[in-house]
Amino acid sequence: MSSLPLPSAEAQNHSQMLYEQIQRDIALQGGWIPFSRFMELALYAPGLGYYSAGASKFGAAGDFITAPEISSLFGRTMARQVADIMSLSAPYILELGAGSGKLALDILTELERLEQLPVSYSILEVSADLRQRQQAL
Repeated sequence: MSSLPLPSAEAQNHSQMLYEQIQRDIALQGGWIPFSRFMELALYAPGLGYYSAGASKFGAAGDFITAPEISSLFGRTMARQVADIMSLSAPYILELGAGSGKLALDILTELERLEQLPVSYSILEVSADLRQRQQAL
């Protein structure tokens, strides 16, 4: 049975800083915080949280890969469903937690090809780092 590789000294230091920030928050709140606050800190604490620390998270260089990162086919297929839904309702799209922004790019590219662009495509993203990546893409 193989074991996971040990994190680098830099990664361990980063984890320790995040741990200390969470501990400070718990202390400031009288000894406990709701699970939602713990996850907010673990994922989005400025400069320390998983999605806010600036490291690559998606794709071969990251921790995981999602369908939009593998191929544009996923987004192009979704775009056809989105076009059908927009024709029956309203031409507005809201994507929550868009990661790198690759799905948005693929959907919009395909909708443009189909000549069915929405009035707006909005992304709701908590991470400032990911917002910058999405806007750049």
